[in-house]
Amino acid sequence: MDPQEVGAWISANMLDMDAWDRATEKKQAVAVVQAERNLARWYPDITPMAVSIVAFQTIWELQGIDPALKYQKHNVKTISDNGESVSYKDGERPDVAPDVRALLGPTADELAEEAVEEAAQRQYGGALI
Repeated sequence: MDPQEVGAWISANMLDMDAWDRATEKKQAVAVVQAERNLARWYPDITPMAVSIVAFQTIWELQGIDPALKYQKHNVKTISDNGESVSYKDGERPDVAPDVRALLGPTADELAEEAVEEAAQRQYGGALI
């Protein structure tokens, strides 16, 4: 997908586009490619992917390069500098953008895991004596 098209959609439809505006053109293009690649893996049945979905995931990818999120991803709990301290809550940042998940639902991997769990719990016939 063309980064210009994604950028135009972001400019026209998103209020929180600071991550897009701060990124260089090269990083914007890489973020679009990365978002498309991840979305194709998570939602293989949805082709072609809408510009809005790619835009949501692109912004999410760009926000993920924030140093604070990198620390959280590596399980850093607290950072201190000259008496100033920042603490991060436990847990990881999800890979799929919240807006994408709200529109498309669970990923293909999550659906497959649910099917396996359901199959393991399934009981076939029988009677108590």
